[in-house]
Amino acid sequence: ILRQGVVGISDIIIKPGLINVDFADVRSVMSNAGTALMGIGIGQGKSGAEDAAAAAISSPLLDSTIDNARGVVFNISGGPNLSLTDVNRAARLIYDSVEEDANVIFGALVDESMGDSISITVLASGFA
Repeated sequence: ILRQGVVGISDIIIKPGLINVDFADVRSVMSNAGTALMGIGIGQGKSGAEDAAAAAISSPLLDSTIDNARGVVFNISGGPNLSLTDVNRAARLIYDSVEEDANVIFGALVDESMGDSISITVLASGFA
């Protein structure tokens, strides 16, 4: 699980994508925000985005839920069929789980090797 966490964070920052997240984005959400939580989820098929998002926000890496988070960075990775609809569906689940005025930053990337799998890494901080 620790390895997944390290890989998830480095992928958010290092891998170029359709929508990029850089270290400044991560720092803006995490700086002086107190406790941070991380979750990783994987889904496949038609509901892969929703399944991955649901798994990420209830991941064993999370000691609790991301409810009340004021800052969130998430990255969605998928195969060549990853669509904006997939990204939107995943984002909706994550947005619905955090504070209404939360600072949410996301990235998206296509990884040809993923096939029809979708992976989401979520970093959340600034809990009320």
